[in-house]
Amino acid sequence: MPRYIGLDVHKRYVHACEFRPDRPEGQQERHFRFPNTPEAWTALVVELDREAVVALEVTGNAFEIYDTLAPHAGKVLVANAVELKRLGSGRHTDRVDAARLAKMAALGIVPTVWVPPQPLRQVRRLLKTRERLDSQRRALLNQARAALSRHGIAVPRGADPAVLLERMEGVPLPPGERLAVQVTLEAAQVLEAQVEVLTAEIARQVAEVPEVRLLLTVTGVGLLTAATVWAKLGDPGRFRGPKQVARYAGLDPSVDQSGERDRRGRISRHGDRLLRRALVEAAWSVARHDQGELGRFYRRLAAKKGTKKALVALARKLLIVAWRMLQTGEPYRAQKPATVQRKLVGLQRLVRHRPADGEVIRRAMLRSWAEAGQSTALRSGEKLQRAS
Repeated sequence: MPRYIGLDVHKRYVHACEFRPDRPEGQQERHFRFPNTPEAWTALVVELDREAVVALEVTGNAFEIYDTLAPHAGKVLVANAVELKRLGSGRHTDRVDAARLAKMAALGIVPTVWVPPQPLRQVRRLLKTRERLDSQRRALLNQARAALSRHGIAVPRGADPAVLLERMEGVPLPPGERLAVQVTLEAAQVLEAQVEVLTAEIARQVAEVPEVRLLLTVTGVGLLTAATVWAKLGDPGRFRGPKQVARYAGLDPSVDQSGERDRRGRISRHGDRLLRRALVEAAWSVARHDQGELGRFYRRLAAKKGTKKALVALARKLLIVAWRMLQTGEPYRAQKPATVQRKLVGLQRLVRHRPADGEVIRRAMLRSWAEAGQSTALRSGEKLQRAS
C-alpha cells in the first residue's frame, strides 16, 4: 500500500510525518525527526521505495532534496509555499505542517511547483547573483554621484567609476568626504569586475542553447534578457495560456472584483521580479529599434495611453511572443539577420575571452588599494597573489 511522507524542512533539522491511510484510526501517523545533513538524507533514502510519495515545501535547498529523493521514491512533490499558506488552518507547528503535507499528498491536492533541470537552475542562480551585485554597484555609484553633486561636480549618468575618480583630482573636497567617495567608487569598480565575470559565465552556459539563440532573433533582446526568459520559463508547455505566462512574471493586471464591481488596475507584481525587470528593460530597446509586430504594438499603444503604460504592455507582449516562440521553435518574423549575426558574434567573443575565475576581481582590488595608498591592504593582496 502507498505511504505518504510530509517533510517540514528547517535549516538544522527536518520534521517528517509518514501517513498510512490503510491503517486503523490513531495509528495512521508516524512522526520522526532527523538532522538536515547529507548523512541523514542518505539514511532516509534507504527507507524509501516506489510506494512512497514524498511532499516538501519550497525552501532554499528543496530542489537539491528533490534530486536526492526522486530516484528512490515513487513520487516527490515540491509544494508552492504561497498556495500552502492560503490553504492553511492558522496553526503553524512542525507536526501540523508535516502532517498536512502528507495528507494533501494522499488526497492528490498538493499545489506543486515545476522543478527545473540542473542546467536551468545554474543559470538562474548566476542571473540572480549578477543582478544583486549589479544592484549594489548602481547603489554605490548613486551614493558617490550624490556626494560629488553636493560640491558642484557634474556627474553624467552611467559614468564609469574610473572617470569619476579622475574628475575628483584637483577638486577641493573635505578630506573625510574625499576618502568616502574614493572608497565607494573603488568598491563599485570591484563589483563591476565581478559582474563582468558572471556575465561571461552566463554566456558560456547558454552559448549553445537553441532556445536562447532563438530568442536572440527578437530585435532589442540581448544575451541577458534571452537567458533570463529561457531560464525562468523553462518548459513552455507547463503554462496553459498567455494569462498564466503573464501572471508568472507579475505582468498581469491587478483585479478588484466583488459583486458588480470589477476593476482592473496596475500590474500585480506578484510574479518573478527578475524576469519582470529584464522584460521591462528590454522593452525600451524593442520600442526604439523593432519594426515588426512588437514595435508597431508599442507605437500604436503609446499614442493612446502614453509611454509608460505602453512600455509595460510591451513587456507583457514581449513575454507572450517569447513564450510562443519557445513553443513553436519559430524565430521572430521581423528579425534583422545582420543584427542577429552581430549578437551571435558578440556572444562567442564573450565566451572566448572569458577571464579566469577571480583574476579580474583580484586585479581590480589590488589596483584600487594601490591608488588609495593603503599599504597594509596592498601587502595582503600581494600575499594572496603569491599564494594562488
